[in-house]
Amino acid sequence: MRRILIIASLVAMACVSPNSAHAQTQHVQSFEQGVPRVAPNTSIVGTLAIPRLGIRAAIYLGVTMANFEKGVGQWPGSPRPGQRGNIVLGGHRTSAPKPFADIDKLVNGDIITLSSRGSTFRYVVTERLIVKPTALWITDSTRKPTLTLFACHPKGKTTLRYVVRAALIQ
Repeated sequence: MRRILIIASLVAMACVSPNSAHAQTQHVQSFEQGVPRVAPNTSIVGTLAIPRLGIRAAIYLGVTMANFEKGVGQWPGSPRPGQRGNIVLGGHRTSAPKPFADIDKLVNGDIITLSSRGSTFRYVVTERLIVKPTALWITDSTRKPTLTLFACHPKGKTTLRYVVRAALIQ
């Protein structure tokens, strides 16, 4: 139960303004309680491209405020692009660089591309959801290669999460 609450606070952080004193306190407290995470990563582990939205963003390992302020954060423990399982990426909608500002404009059939280690993988959007911040099932592993994007919803609020699911194109 404690792990779920801690992870829920991590997911909530994806949408808290980085300039907020409360956000900084919440960030530090969550990590001090032993949340499995990777230290803020200064190296890019991949690139996300969403043609419909005109987005190209760096992917950093870890869902930390430091990573969200630079680009997109990859959920610790989620697989690499193209691998079996659920690669989970979070990003801001309103704080710079706000890669997911218009995530709600994606529609089924849109293409999302992930590049990593010299390989490129294409995913097709299959589902869009609005969930509560405690809906941690969005990070669960899947049998097939899946991509999950998440950001706060509605724009500028932390009340809910907008989630986009996509399947690897073979």
